[in-house]
Amino acid sequence: MSADQRIASAREYLAVAQQRDVLHLPPSALLRECAESRRQLAAVLAAIADQQDPAGRLAQIRQVLAHFDWEFHDRQLALEEIERIAGGES
Repeated sequence: MSADQRIASAREYLAVAQQRDVLHLPPSALLRECAESRRQLAAVLAAIADQQDPAGRLAQIRQVLAHFDWEFHDRQLALEEIERIAGGES
C-alpha cells in the first residue's frame, strides 16, 4: 500500500469514527476502536516517514558528491556509495 493510500485509509476511518457516539459504546467496542486508531496512526506516521526518506537520501548523495575529489578519488567507489544510498541501505 502506498503512502497516499495509507493516509487516505486513515482519513476514511477517522471520518466514520468521528460519527460514532463513544459515550454509549461498550468497553470492548472502545478497546477495538482504540486499537484500530493506534494502527491507523502507525500507518500514517510510517507514510510520513516514507515521504521524508527520499529527501534524506538525496541529502546523503549530495554530501558524497560534495566531498568527492574528481582528480584523486575512485569514481567507481563513489558510484557504489551513491547506489547504496539510493537503494535505501544508508
